[in-house]
Amino acid sequence: MANSVQWLIKIYHQGEYFWKYAVFGFMAALINVLAFWLLHAVLAEHYLFSNTIAWIVATLFSFFTNKAVVFQSKSQNFWHWCREFVSFMLTRGLSYFFDTFLMFLGISVLIWSAMLVKIIDQVLVGLFNYGTSRLIFMESNQKMRMRRMLLKRLNNRNN
Repeated sequence: MANSVQWLIKIYHQGEYFWKYAVFGFMAALINVLAFWLLHAVLAEHYLFSNTIAWIVATLFSFFTNKAVVFQSKSQNFWHWCREFVSFMLTRGLSYFFDTFLMFLGISVLIWSAMLVKIIDQVLVGLFNYGTSRLIFMESNQKMRMRRMLLKRLNNRNN
């Protein structure tokens, strides 16, 4: 039993960012789907308009949760925060076009149910978003790891 718990803890720590992102990514996808459903199914808005508003709401939620909780990125100053925000929004802008293309393909071309397409869309877009978010918020952490690794190598050479 103790080995099983240790194994689970090891698995969690090996993919810590992924597991945190999975939880908050699921929450963002849920926000996206619910906002889309409210606008499209309940308020009868066009699916592309509904998709855009749902994307905006979910993307803002994602920025703040990814920054603060998932990757624990600390902005050194206001400009660093702005750079992270702009980078995040630009990469999510790419995923917005992918998202919109999938919605158009599924609903207008394949004539599938809007909610089915939205759910499939969120899984595919979520995988893309994990990779880009990790690059943006892990940048400073990667620089610190590289510095530590270089210092360690230098110390090993000197010893």
